[in-house]
Amino acid sequence: MKPDDFALQLRGWLLRPRIIHRLPGRLRLHLPALERVNGSSAEWAFVWRDLFGNLAEIQEVQVNLATGNALIRYHADQLTEAELLAFMGAVNRLVLRYWDRLAATPAPELPEVLGRLIGAIRAGSRRRLALDDRLEISEDVWAKA
Repeated sequence: MKPDDFALQLRGWLLRPRIIHRLPGRLRLHLPALERVNGSSAEWAFVWRDLFGNLAEIQEVQVNLATGNALIRYHADQLTEAELLAFMGAVNRLVLRYWDRLAATPAPELPEVLGRLIGAIRAGSRRRLALDDRLEISEDVWAKA
């Protein structure tokens, strides 16, 4: 799969997550583009897992490439489903704002750039996974290390 093709699939994934199942503290989402991820572009698929990793409100994120699903277990006493979905929406809008920069990133540099992007998003997040829609991503994120 060419990088441009995958970039278009990821954009579709960001725009169309669907809730499959929900319980307090547990949310399963279907992300259509995950089903078409190959090994060379797997780093894209794990952005949510990496973004939520080590956050106090999140217990676990599992990404299943075979089913195209992501399971998010969170502490319902610390975070509501609405807050979680609002944060995911804010991250989606931020990524789409910088879409051209991401799509232009050469594949070998993508893991590093995504890591720096995740760091910038975490730094821009306020209490309880709130993200300011006006967050600007610094040029350091895109610069080759």
